[in-house]
Amino acid sequence: MSHLYAGVDVGGTSVRVLTETAGVRGEPVAAPVASGYEEFLDQLAALLPAGPRAVTVGLPGTSAAGVPAFVPALPWLAGRPLAGDLAARAGAPVTLALDGHLTLLAEAAEGAAKGLRSAVLIAVGTGVGGALLVNGRIWRGAHGSAGSWGWLPTPVPPDPHQGPFERVAAGSTLPGGPALVAAARSGDGDALAMLDDYAGHLGRGIAALASGLDPDVVLVGGGMADAMDVLGPLLDAHVARWASPDGRRVPVRAAALGSRAGVVGALLAARRGEEW
Repeated sequence: MSHLYAGVDVGGTSVRVLTETAGVRGEPVAAPVASGYEEFLDQLAALLPAGPRAVTVGLPGTSAAGVPAFVPALPWLAGRPLAGDLAARAGAPVTLALDGHLTLLAEAAEGAAKGLRSAVLIAVGTGVGGALLVNGRIWRGAHGSAGSWGWLPTPVPPDPHQGPFERVAAGSTLPGGPALVAAARSGDGDALAMLDDYAGHLGRGIAALASGLDPDVVLVGGGMADAMDVLGPLLDAHVARWASPDGRRVPVRAAALGSRAGVVGALLAARRGEEW
């Protein structure tokens, strides 16, 4: 029987594939994500190796019974039988998973949560997602969407398509983006003030998670992980202001594996089957 496993990480703009043969891991292969369903299936079939034993596909949204359900970044995937169609082309079982779950699976196995029994990942980029580790395993939830922290409540009008916390704390809400972070890092007072204002929004959500779940650590992943050298101290101050006494003791750290965490987690899930 084949000892070849494949993990796929699908983002809003790119797709990555990572394989492992007899315990030896290859290098990730990346490509711009296709713009339609049939083209996407052709793309994945071409990127996957011949004869895999199992494939796991991480998606930026939820799925059920092998069918994507809510994938705002790739709306043409919703309702399509992706796992079955791809399995027919790959000749191997295919499972779908939420990308945040796979990211924390990788961090728990090889990254900043290695050796811990509990952890929260808050992935902050163009949106806000995440995952929860409980007793060393990913808590996927009753509908597979546990860790959708972007839907934490904040005082903004409701929107059925985008969570309220995501609307105030996504990285895309930070005016100036990486340029502002760079200016803050260099000591620019105005940039630091703007970054602190953003940290106030993000810090309230982290304080709520640290207080309500009391994990060993909160990891900040996604694009904002790269800003934690300057953002981290600001977050610490806001978490200390809003969190419970024990929530204030929960360390807030940058995730360690960067942008490759999702595809590493997908590969680990393919190898482990349902036991993650």
